[in-house]
Amino acid sequence: MRLVVMGAAGSGKTTVGREVSARSGWPFLDGDDFHSQESRRRMARGEALTDADRWPWLERLRTELEARPAAVLACSALRRAYRDALRGPGVRFLFLRVPEALLHGRLAARSGHYAGPDLLPSQLAALEEPGRDEPDVLTLGVTAADSPADLAARALTALGVAHA
Repeated sequence: MRLVVMGAAGSGKTTVGREVSARSGWPFLDGDDFHSQESRRRMARGEALTDADRWPWLERLRTELEARPAAVLACSALRRAYRDALRGPGVRFLFLRVPEALLHGRLAARSGHYAGPDLLPSQLAALEEPGRDEPDVLTLGVTAADSPADLAARALTALGVAHA
């Protein structure tokens, strides 16, 4: 299985993705590592990326997924078209649905990352929550009380994956 952990900035994609990776034994990939330097600079200024910025990035991510029999990828995948670009055999999605206030608080407390609270409005504007017509997406509601370990365990159980 190739699992894309998705959601808005601050949703916990990387943290939960690393936990899923540790429990499943699947390699972890952080979509942020595949952005161009210019895209990182723009996001650090609070500027939303355009589709022209995202398509080459999504192509790189799909290539990375296809090169592995199993993987966990942290990637926003905010729009249906972006998820469609990543879809392929064995690809599943885990959508972390997090309340806006919690996202904002997490981003405000974050240091050393280019995605800050100024980026959140554009992230939420772009977000197309997965619908029922996307059966390859598992949605987990996230609260401040949820630990990454709890979320990873819930996700893997729901996906029917044995885990530590």
